[in-house]
Amino acid sequence: MDIEKNGGNPKRHSENDLKSYNLVEEAFESSQIDTFGKLEAFTRFSSKRSIARFLCKHEIFQNILFTNGVIVECGVFNGAGLFSWAQLSNIYEPTNYTRKIIGFDTFDGFPAVSLNDANDDKNPIVGDLKGANIDEFSLSIEKYNKERHLSHIQNIELIKGDFLITGEEYLKNNNHLLVSLLYLDFDLYEPTKKALDLFLPRMCKGAVVCFDQSNCPNYPGETVALLESFDLKNYKLNRSTIDPWISWIIL
Repeated sequence: MDIEKNGGNPKRHSENDLKSYNLVEEAFESSQIDTFGKLEAFTRFSSKRSIARFLCKHEIFQNILFTNGVIVECGVFNGAGLFSWAQLSNIYEPTNYTRKIIGFDTFDGFPAVSLNDANDDKNPIVGDLKGANIDEFSLSIEKYNKERHLSHIQNIELIKGDFLITGEEYLKNNNHLLVSLLYLDFDLYEPTKKALDLFLPRMCKGAVVCFDQSNCPNYPGETVALLESFDLKNYKLNRSTIDPWISWIIL
């Protein structure tokens, strides 16, 4: 298992961590039960890290349950976050078809990097963190819609391309948009700052802005964008006890 291709930094994982991740694949592939059975028993096969991140997103979602607006995920990667929000919305508010989940990504890795993204470990480069191809999501969305009461109204939307271009284009075509949750996982300065500039004016009191890598030495650009957009003396940067990276501001 390649930890870097899955968004991790090998230097921050112990030898036991890496062994456990390899055992995830080994246990999953060696099991004699069918794929559906494995996924139904997901806690048997998933890593503690992935379950903890889902529980953290569940905690965040509770803060917006009674706040109007869509969920915007900036950086889709393999879709874990996007479908976490979608499933939580489907479970907790099955008739709220206005709660769209909108995912922005190049689906080709980083489009560009800036000086604000440089770090002392390993500088990000164009093409880093390329996740799933956008075409791979169609069956997952179809499966998800089969379990929705209002499946004739699509509520997942994927936007492919460089966010510095697609973000403004999307808002021009959707000037009604209000945002209840902005989840920032671009990792880089320029698209993160652009997302904050575009979406913060469309977020009301009680809406939530999440940062997936704030205070992270490997992706300093996200924190630079945070500091340029918020006077932190006036905001609490919340965190969970179960994930070291995810933090959020409640407006």
